[in-house]
Amino acid sequence: MSSFVIAAIAMLAAMVPCGIVLVRGKIMDAVVAYEAICGIVVLMLILLAEGFRRSGEFELAVVLAVLLFGSGLVFARFLERWL
Repeated sequence: MSSFVIAAIAMLAAMVPCGIVLVRGKIMDAVVAYEAICGIVVLMLILLAEGFRRSGEFELAVVLAVLLFGSGLVFARFLERWL
């Protein structure tokens, strides 16, 4: 197991507090936790792609980063009246 895979597992553990805030927090806190989870997922995919030596998987991380940015904007727009 390479150090990249170990770092990805550590990043997975870092998502647990964000998930708790996402479920139990106020709406504004949930938006921030959602954006933090999005960033962690993208970094985790990059670490796993490097750890398993699959260069084609980097494309998934890049596409997901663009799509998650757009979904964060849609999420904030949907919750605009409560923010």
